[in-house]
Amino acid sequence: MKKNIIYVTSFLALALGSISCSKSFLELEPKTGQVEANYYKTEDQAFLALTAVYDAYSVQNWQFVPTMSDIFSDDAFCGGSNISDMSQWQEMEMFKMTPENGSSSDLWNRCYSGIYRANLYLQKQADIDWKTNGLKDRYEGEALFLRAYFYWDLVRHYGYAPLITEVLPNVEDYKNIPQNTPAELFTQIASDLLKAIPVLPVSVSSAEKGRISKGAAQALMARIYLYHEGFAKPVMSVPAFSDGKTTIDKAYVQAALEQIISSNVYSLLPNYADLWDWANQNNKESLLEIQYSEKAKSGDWGGWGINGNFSSVWLSVRNPEGDDTIYPGWSFAVPTWSLADEFETGDPRKDATLYNADVKMTKYNKAYMNTGLFNKKYMALSAYIGVGGDPSHNFPRNFTDIRYADVLLMAAELFLTDNPAKATGYLNQVRTRSLGASAALTSITLDNIYHERRVEFGGEGLRKWDLLRRGQAYAAAKINASFNVPQGIPNPADFTVRTYNPETWGMFPIPASEIRNTNKDVLKQMVPAYK
Repeated sequence: MKKNIIYVTSFLALALGSISCSKSFLELEPKTGQVEANYYKTEDQAFLALTAVYDAYSVQNWQFVPTMSDIFSDDAFCGGSNISDMSQWQEMEMFKMTPENGSSSDLWNRCYSGIYRANLYLQKQADIDWKTNGLKDRYEGEALFLRAYFYWDLVRHYGYAPLITEVLPNVEDYKNIPQNTPAELFTQIASDLLKAIPVLPVSVSSAEKGRISKGAAQALMARIYLYHEGFAKPVMSVPAFSDGKTTIDKAYVQAALEQIISSNVYSLLPNYADLWDWANQNNKESLLEIQYSEKAKSGDWGGWGINGNFSSVWLSVRNPEGDDTIYPGWSFAVPTWSLADEFETGDPRKDATLYNADVKMTKYNKAYMNTGLFNKKYMALSAYIGVGGDPSHNFPRNFTDIRYADVLLMAAELFLTDNPAKATGYLNQVRTRSLGASAALTSITLDNIYHERRVEFGGEGLRKWDLLRRGQAYAAAKINASFNVPQGIPNPADFTVRTYNPETWGMFPIPASEIRNTNKDVLKQMVPAYK
């Protein structure tokens, strides 16, 4: 059988999947002539292999983490056409996920797809005929960063998962990979990031938009550290965030964020609304941005072949009339009244974040859990419909994963007790950008920081993780209160009160399909709610 280059979607899903293939299918000749035996030889081939790892980072496939995170939090309701629409998200919102939940399996598969691709690249890079000084180190740093990111998604969503750092020779080997602890996953994340940071460029050129920089890796490390300290350590009993040699502690992360700030590579855009201009992507405020394109002309409803931002249509208005700028969508992740009420009077971030269909449209389908509000930052726009394929799949709206505003607010939080004046200065940079100099605070508390984070990053998928790292009691109070609906709304029955279940730890169950496909007792549910 000819050995074509195959990137699996999960270390189990394809390697051990139930899809049967005929002998004739397996013995087809490769159409491109590129087989593993003659690949991984040139720098161009190395770049394409690295691009495949980036591609797994961008995959949504019905489980886009920012969308699901907002639905979990007090920033968005699930919505959709009815209570059965996207049942996997409805279950997640109501803390009723089961191991058969499709979002759980999709996210698991996406993570292990990326890990496989990163491992394959790292394993093959020695075979490349490297000619450009420093290129091998840079590519390795990018692959390590992305692998760390996939393990970050695994540990924060499942807690316990197999740790794989090489491509195994046989399918059967994957059936016996032991289930690692959160501490072991955090150790691997620390190891990959600590190796990546020194070899990544401080900045990337406009021709390299979307590539990983040193600042992106340092900011991700800070984000993970805050979650580790606030949630993983007390709830999952994870010890220090370390690779076994270097401990990523408060002082380390403070220094990393100050390096980003002092580098002058990134800056706040003067006008907050400009961040969400589709013609102004990969701007000076963006440290890490998932790249999407209309050029693939995708029509694949399975999700894996989609190269546009699929979430744009999830977030948009059903059957809109009266505003031709809005492309119709499915009304998922509809913003809560709680989020709308968080904005101070006159804060321009409110209008940049929330689209009020009741005001801006003459008519629309007021579907399940309708609040009249929609995620203005990422909802689908008619002016950007891709040519060819299914328009729903081809929106070229990048997703900004880490912004410079987040760097400043993380720094404010980390310096709050050690240097309150510095912390206040960092927060005020973000706050006064939108509210003006007169809104500057003379001193701040953690509540001030959390307020600023919520109004600054509304609709960007950060709120869930902010809630959890402040403690499960805090998360429960905020999430439960978001279902206190205003008087006089026409659809109160849509908002069945939910009660935060601390035994879920805010996590997903390990997919039942993965448990079935491994050998007995290799994978077990470890989170209390799913045991």
